Amino acid sequence: MQEWYLPITILPGLGMLILSTTNQMMTLSGEIGKILEAKCTPFQHRISDQKIAQLGLLTRASVLLYAATGFYVLSGILGAVLNEGSYNYIASSALYLGTILVFIALVLLIIYGFKAVGIRKEQHFHNHSHK
Repeated sequence: MQEWYLPITILPGLGMLILSTTNQMMTLSGEIGKILEAKCTPFQHRISDQKIAQLGLLTRASVLLYAATGFYVLSGILGAVLNEGSYNYIASSALYLGTILVFIALVLLIIYGFKAVGIRKEQHFHNHSHK
């Protein structure tokens, strides 16, 4: 049996993840906008394509974190309302589903991080080899 307040205690951490992901999305969107302000070189076009794909990863991760937050809230509410009733498995299921969504979002954020470093390395190499 889960305590009804357990999923609610996780919400501040999820809020920090959502805030961080949103900040990354805004920064990345600004970088893309800066690249696309003027006519792009083929290299800039390739980098902007990669950054747009990165923005898609962040957006998916953000959506999963929002959905997980909803499932945690639902789990807490159902846990309090159904309080040890025969339907308490619904609250537990919502908690488990929210946890799975958080893990998927974290995997996407890890992939984003590795790819972001790869893009920066490519930019660094290009800047030093084309001077």
